[in-house]
Order: sequence, then C-alpha cells, then structure tokens
Amino acid sequence: MIKQLKKITEPQELDYEALRLEGIRLVQKLCGNIWTDFNPHDPGITILEQIVYALTDLGYKAGFDIETFLTQADGSINYAHEALYTREQVMQQFPVTVKDYERFFETKLGMERVDFHVDAPGIYSVRLWPAATCTESHESLLKRFATLWSDWRCLGEKIADVIIETENADPIRHQYDILFKIEEMTTPDLPKGNHCNFLDFFPLIEQFPSIYRYGKSADELKKYLEPIEHIFMIFLQAMQDFADMFSIHALKTDFEHYNQILNQMLAMYGVTFPDALFLLMHETDEADERVPYHNLLRAKVRYLRHLPELHLHRCGKWWKRRIEIMLGIATSHEEQFAQMHALDGVFIENGFGKIYIVWSIETPLTNSPKKRDGIEHFIRDELPAHLVPVFYWVTSDLSQEFYRSAESTQTAQEWLEEHKNYVSGALWL
Repeated sequence: MIKQLKKITEPQELDYEALRLEGIRLVQKLCGNIWTDFNPHDPGITILEQIVYALTDLGYKAGFDIETFLTQADGSINYAHEALYTREQVMQQFPVTVKDYERFFETKLGMERVDFHVDAPGIYSVRLWPAATCTESHESLLKRFATLWSDWRCLGEKIADVIIETENADPIRHQYDILFKIEEMTTPDLPKGNHCNFLDFFPLIEQFPSIYRYGKSADELKKYLEPIEHIFMIFLQAMQDFADMFSIHALKTDFEHYNQILNQMLAMYGVTFPDALFLLMHETDEADERVPYHNLLRAKVRYLRHLPELHLHRCGKWWKRRIEIMLGIATSHEEQFAQMHALDGVFIENGFGKIYIVWSIETPLTNSPKKRDGIEHFIRDELPAHLVPVFYWVTSDLSQEFYRSAESTQTAQEWLEEHKNYVSGALWL
C-alpha cells in the first residue's frame, strides 16, 4: 500500500490535486453517462492532468516578483537591455535657446559663466570662464565641451569658435528668469532580484501527491508530463530574457498581429515607422520571402529599446542614428557600404540650413531609383522645417572618399563643391 504524504496547504492555483478533482467534477457534470472512466489510464484524463499541470505551473511562476524574471545570473538587472527607463531618463529636458545653452554648459561643465554669441543664424561663438579653483587643462575642457555639444546641440547649429577666458577671475553671473533648468541626473536605487532557474521543475513536481509518483522519484512524473513541459521550457527560456519574450526567432503568434502591437507602442510616442520603404529597401532573393518582414520587426524592437536617446532625434548626432535604425542601415565597420554620411549645419543667407547626405548607389538598399526616392522623401519628412537635405548619390569609392574628407568641415565642403554633378535632381523646399 502506498502511503500518501500529507501536503502543505497551498492556494488552489498551486494545488494540483484540488485542480484535478475540480476538472473531473466538471467533466462528470458536462458529460453525464457518456464519459464514465476517470482513471489515470484514460486518454481524456491524461490530457486533463497535463492541463492541470500547466495551470499549476502558471500559478507557481506567477507567485514570483517581476524582478525575479528580469534578473540575470549575477543578480543584476540590465534595465537598458530590457527597455526599462527611469522617470529621470525619459523626462529630461534639452537646450534649445541661447540662454538654454548657457545654463546647460555652465551646469554640465562646472563653469563660472558661459556666453553664447550669435555670429549668424545657427552659428555661435562661445566664451568659457572656468571656476577659480579649476585645475583642468584647456585641452580637456575643450574636449568635454565638444562632446556635450555633439550630443545636445540643436540640429543644424554649429560652433565657430570657443575661447577660454582666464584673465577675468570674477565674471558677472547670468541671471536666468526662464523656466528651463538643468537638473543633475541622479540614478535612483533600482530594484534587484534573485536569479531563479525557472527550467527546474522539481520544486513544483514535489508538491504533487505521492500517489501520482507511484512511490518513486519525481523523475517518473516528469517523464509523464514531458509533452507539456517541452512547451513550458520554450516559454520559460524566452522569459530568461524578458525583453525578448516575443523575439522574432521564437515568436509563436501571428507576425502581422505582433507588428500591430509594435505599431501601437510606437504610436504612443508619436512615431510612424516607414514600413513600406523598409521592405522595399530590404528586398531579398532568399528562399524565405518573410526575411525582410522579420528584419522590420527587429528594427522596431531596436528602436523602442533606444527610445530615450532617439526621442532627442532633432538634436545633435541622434537624428542620424534614428534614421539609420528606422531604415535598417548597418553601422558596423565591416559593413560601411550601407552607411549614409552626413554633414549638417551649413546655413544659407535667408535663414534656412542645408544638410548634405552622401550615399553610395551600389548598395542593396539604394540600388534603384524607387528606393532612393523613398529615402529622400522619408529623410525630408524627418528633418525640421528650416533644414533642407541635399542628396549626393555616388559610387562606393566616392562615398568612402567623402567619409574620409568629412573629418574636417572645410575639406568636406570642398569635396561637396567639387562633386556637385552628383546632387539629386529633387528640390526639397
């Protein structure tokens, strides 16, 4: 006679036996005299027990804090990888006006005073007054200034000159009466979790009545439940990387439905993804016709993960990164053929600025007039109204030549002047 162990009282969603008996009761009520064999050997009972096991597993896993599912093996949580951002990251402000710039650089660089003088529309000369106690070299200070300017400047604006003042030890401080202010970015203490191996089913199986293990180890029951556990393992493996729970490789739902979910998420941030242009640019001769569509979904997921930085897409270097992600352009050094090279901030007399975009026509993404026209329309729509894009469609050799020339604004402008015959015929005004 098998001795049945006394179970610790559990909530019903964790009580395999209670759920099993409730399932049999419902079957008896619904089937009447049609179904009368409720022993374990009956195929219907076997299916019922696997469903009950699935519900038991779901109740077991739902009892853990969300941090547990996000935690990596070392106990940490990679919030950026999981596309989880703090309020401070999402709600940060960025400078727009001259006074914004002055306040911003005073705070970020620790200056006594910073002056921005407008030389021409969108072109500034800057004067920096270091603090009296500052021991930083001028080279280091200029490097920090250049880095901040690259990240935070408004698109189409540039610095003509930077002067570090050292004679006036007591500059007159600015008096700011505007609402804009820069707060120090403080990272709050974010939750941590305890890493769990959710592929270990033994804690759950051990809760089952011993009669269902026939007096043997939990391995016997595990073999019995192997079909349903195979599905659990796929699901739980995806849960190990929470952000990839709906990864393209393991996605079991309808791709069009998943695309709608991503579009709804993007719409909350006022973003419309260029689906038609992306698919056109990524046409492929591979046997699987859905490869471009899968790549489109991956690009949308990547965009959502980089949302805080890309939300500043009209500032500094981020506008180019935004366009690269939305068009699925490769950015690795091994695939420079797919990169677009851009030079912006060159203003003309009536207040409008030009952004020069140089791109090879010999890439799979740009090898037809239809693709190039789509790219031009998309970038025009993504730029602020006061900026005009000028497109140079060139050979790969000339594209790389411009890339090397762009290290200096002067040499880049000389290259652009020399190769005017490659300018697109479209007039973007």
